[in-house]
Amino acid sequence: MRRYQACNAEGREATAHRSMIATAAVAAILTLLASERSFGADQFMKKSPLTIGYSIQSAQDPYWQGYIHGIQDRMKKYGFTKLLTQDSQASAQKQTSGSIALVHNGISALVISPQEPSALVATIAAAHKEKIPVIVGDVGAAGDYDGFVLSDNYHGGALAAEFVAKALADRQGVQEVAIISLNPTTSVNHPRTNGFTETLAKNPKVKVVADISGHQTLEGGFTAAQAILSAHPQVAAIYCLNDSMAAGAEQVIEQAGGGRNPLTNPVLVGFNGDPIALQLMHDGKLAADVAQNPYQQGVVAVDLVWGYLNGEKPTFTDAATKTVSVPVELVTPQTLPEFMERVKAGTAY
Repeated sequence: MRRYQACNAEGREATAHRSMIATAAVAAILTLLASERSFGADQFMKKSPLTIGYSIQSAQDPYWQGYIHGIQDRMKKYGFTKLLTQDSQASAQKQTSGSIALVHNGISALVISPQEPSALVATIAAAHKEKIPVIVGDVGAAGDYDGFVLSDNYHGGALAAEFVAKALADRQGVQEVAIISLNPTTSVNHPRTNGFTETLAKNPKVKVVADISGHQTLEGGFTAAQAILSAHPQVAAIYCLNDSMAAGAEQVIEQAGGGRNPLTNPVLVGFNGDPIALQLMHDGKLAADVAQNPYQQGVVAVDLVWGYLNGEKPTFTDAATKTVSVPVELVTPQTLPEFMERVKAGTAY
């Protein structure tokens, strides 16, 4: 199994928080625009050869490679013949210029996973001028985009809570649980936290005693876990909102000694499905992980594209933000082998 540096995942989530304010500010306007738009065949235009452009935040990140696989596979269903990709190399400036270049390169639709969501406005305007629909793939969205595809983060938090509650069910007394969260302004921080806390609130035997930001990094997770174990030595489980922080927390648990281990004392749960977490689980150092599915997100993005190009009104999970939420799944040591088979096949990650 591959080792993986946490920096790509950290960068992916670090950019997400900057979209939160912009997305909220334009939500009402987007709703009005969506209601006023005609979904006639002349809104967007198919061009020959039928081509999709994909502007990638970072082509070296396995997460976005999963997106590419999903897009490529779904294109076959609808008869798309070409996929043009543009690697932004984690640069918002490169992404803006590169995505606009895609717009003028004969594409029929644009999928973009933004480095800086607030920079989407110019690209979207250029695409719409050429009758090209724009689907935002994960991270965050701003401007008059046509669809926003991302994971069902709330349900992911709920899955983590259900796992923790089951793992602690046979223990006596009220069990203490801690959270290592993302930056407070990160767009996915609230749904991942709320799904967890609101699900656990139904269980009187489990109590959340700490919520400390790990700032989305391995180092931050390490520091947060140290603070948690110091202040709450009886903590029975730690839920980390990304896998980099889970890796940092695992190091603290391993170094603590005294019978501590990340499978049972405390139960350690991560979020993302990043290779670093899958490796930890393979090594017996992570109890569970909520895995996103970038492959399926790519599939959904192409479905939206095809609908728009055929004048069909899309179906959204949340019409106000034009969002389609893609299911997540809980991976455990028992389900890891099957999950890894899908990873190797390119249909999970």
